[in-house]
Amino acid sequence: MNVYKRFLASYLSVCLLPLLLSFFTIVRLERRVQDSIMSDQESSMQLVRQECDRTLGHAANLVSIFSEDTVASYLSEKSELSAEELFALCDLSESLSRAIGQNASFYRGFCYFAKSGFLVTDRRTYHPEAAGLLPWDLQLDNGSFYSLLDSGSSSEHIATVYKETNGGWVMVLRSQYDSSTQEFISCVGIIIQLDRSFSPWSSGDFEAFVTDDSYRLICGGERAGALCELLAQNGSESGEVDLEGQRYVYSQYPSGFSRVRYGFLTRRDAYYQQLRIVWIDLLIEIAVILIISVFFAVFWSRRTYHPIKSILPYVGTGSPEIECRSISELGSALVSFAQEKEDLASQVMSSEQQILSAALAQYLLGITESPSILSQYIEEGQPYQLLAFAPARHRDNSFSVLMNLREHLDDILLDKSGGVSLQFQRCAAVLIQRALSYEETAEIHFAAEQSMSMPLVCYMSDTYTRLEEAPRAWATIYRTLYHDSFWRVERGRGVCPAGGLPESDGAESYRDFLSHQKALTEYLGAGKRQRAEGCLEKIISGDLSNMSLPVERIRRRYADTAEVILPYVTESRAGDIMHRFQQYETAREMEAGLRELFDGISWEPKSELSELKRELTGSVLEFIRANYQDQALNASMIADHLGMNLSTLSHQYKAATGSGLLDELHAVRLEAAKKLLTEGASVRETAERTGYADPRALIRAFKRYEGITPGQYAKGAS
Repeated sequence: MNVYKRFLASYLSVCLLPLLLSFFTIVRLERRVQDSIMSDQESSMQLVRQECDRTLGHAANLVSIFSEDTVASYLSEKSELSAEELFALCDLSESLSRAIGQNASFYRGFCYFAKSGFLVTDRRTYHPEAAGLLPWDLQLDNGSFYSLLDSGSSSEHIATVYKETNGGWVMVLRSQYDSSTQEFISCVGIIIQLDRSFSPWSSGDFEAFVTDDSYRLICGGERAGALCELLAQNGSESGEVDLEGQRYVYSQYPSGFSRVRYGFLTRRDAYYQQLRIVWIDLLIEIAVILIISVFFAVFWSRRTYHPIKSILPYVGTGSPEIECRSISELGSALVSFAQEKEDLASQVMSSEQQILSAALAQYLLGITESPSILSQYIEEGQPYQLLAFAPARHRDNSFSVLMNLREHLDDILLDKSGGVSLQFQRCAAVLIQRALSYEETAEIHFAAEQSMSMPLVCYMSDTYTRLEEAPRAWATIYRTLYHDSFWRVERGRGVCPAGGLPESDGAESYRDFLSHQKALTEYLGAGKRQRAEGCLEKIISGDLSNMSLPVERIRRRYADTAEVILPYVTESRAGDIMHRFQQYETAREMEAGLRELFDGISWEPKSELSELKRELTGSVLEFIRANYQDQALNASMIADHLGMNLSTLSHQYKAATGSGLLDELHAVRLEAAKKLLTEGASVRETAERTGYADPRALIRAFKRYEGITPGQYAKGAS
């Protein structure tokens, strides 16, 4: 039944996954509907903008006509007006009234004569003493209004002026100046109330407004005024905002005729109300699809499980009582077995590939000597190079990073050239069947850095043609890698020819090291602590800090120095220090371990040291004499019994007795063997009773230590 549940879950996943994906489509559909609605609103706003710009253009044409009117030009030259000229002002007022009536957005038209101080509007004429009534009627400051008339320009221009309460007017003006003195003499203007152009478009949910280029409100409602304060802070031309506890959508567009900006503000719920209808329809459809999907999932899972149930016993699942009852059921079982066989073959191929990679790595490391595995990737006699890539920062040498690096190198190099890629502990390497120049390698290095998004170092081997030379190519690169880690040198990002690492035979340096080592041994044996400490410092600062030598040679020198110090270290500290010393990977760690080992030296008087040596040799002899008949007895078992480090025990025992642990073991066994041979025992029996594995081992020991065979010794004893 568990199998049936799995089938049911699979079919449900197949049926419901498209439904799940449809939600993403719905979200995208919502966005498209929103964009469509936004586009409609923007189209409407563009019509408003065009209408307003036409109004401004119309006003500019009328202003230009009035400024060139003969009567207006004549009156502008007069400082005082006669009775007849006053009647001419009335005629001019009627002309302005007819012009203002041509457009519903024209609120006032006026003509101001600076010399006489008279002001004419489309409704009446104003005596100079009453000229301030028009700004008062417009809710404007008298000074700011008249300062706009003297603009310094004789061409049409558009100005915005703001009411004392809220909002403002758009004014299309043209000023006249005396041609000789450049004195301001008159100004013709039309005051436009843009709110009237918005009336066909405005509603309870939609509001159009106008601002200047600094987002100061010219015309619009209270919500538009609150929005302008926000726009002055963030300067966003479109978006959403919270006003009066509701969410509003807004957008602004610059005028094509002046510096004013048109905008609209609409309630979001009303803005997207069309989406609600779409959502209801979609939810109904989703519910229907969900019911149908579940029905078909149950139906097809039963149809699929029915034949599979019969072959379950033959594939190791299900009830063993059920047998195959038809050819179709048997065919299904065979298909299943064939699929299992194919999967097994794939696993075998994958395993073989891993084995090939491991064998190739072993060949490069020098563990195996046959280059046959490399011949599958690189042709003998053709040029090839080894490139090793590693992160420039040591902390990035994780397994996942190197594996990812190897995959990128496959894509960059091996898709176009023959070769093979490998992953090691410290780097990802590529053997590529090409002779690369430094410039080509630099390009490959740049591509690898771009794909990995991290700084890399590329070690580049020389060009080789023989497969037997591949381990040497790897050895040069590995020395370079290990050299960086051992000395804690930060890798330099870029391409580095591995053969360029400075190396030296160091013969003279090695002679100096042996001389210092000999002196350290003498000082330790004599118990001269200060001289031994000074000699150790000389070895560390000189012999063990030569970065021009291969790392392997420096590590060997550290080990040799530790061997010299080890016999003089108290056993309680030597074991732990040496265990950690073997795990050190850098020069700093090994130097610290060497100093710690030196600090553990026991500087007791010679008499007490001699007593300790006597106790040590006595314990060793006692254990050997008690267990010499055990064939498995060796030096490690003796050290484990005494709870000591094998190297420390060997050095201390040899320093105390002059012979090694194995020499002592053979001496005890041969002593017992001589006694048995004298008593008439055979060579085989003697070997078995003295711990030798076979007679030949006893014979070899006799020849080495006694110079004769056991048989010759028995004859001589009789």
